[in-house]
Amino acid sequence: MNKLRFRRGFKHWECTYDVEIDFEYTADLEKKITDIIFYQPQNNQKTRVPWDILRKYLEGSVSRPYINESGLKLEMIGEDLHISNSRFFHITVHEDQRKAICIAAKNVKENISSSVERILQESASIPSPSRR
Repeated sequence: MNKLRFRRGFKHWECTYDVEIDFEYTADLEKKITDIIFYQPQNNQKTRVPWDILRKYLEGSVSRPYINESGLKLEMIGEDLHISNSRFFHITVHEDQRKAICIAAKNVKENISSSVERILQESASIPSPSRR
């Protein structure tokens, strides 16, 4: 499963939001996480954050703010990550939530369903028409 839900009121969390881990398969048939999608159901807002940028903030290894041309902003305030965009989207990702997202991303990257693995192996082993 590549989706997490953090509910308002649990622990000290201010809002409910979902986290979806988006990935693709590389040419070597390995999973590569591309983006993390944050979705707030109460106001039907979502924002997509590139994994290469977000990962450093989730791990706590970056302290300076990140802002891109579309208005996406990531900023560490204490132990919490604040994510916002230009369309009134704002969430606070607490330290325990950051850790949970990192664990889920690691699990998504390492896990592959047996049916998908079988299909990928079969398609990789089929000779092209010119080789037949």
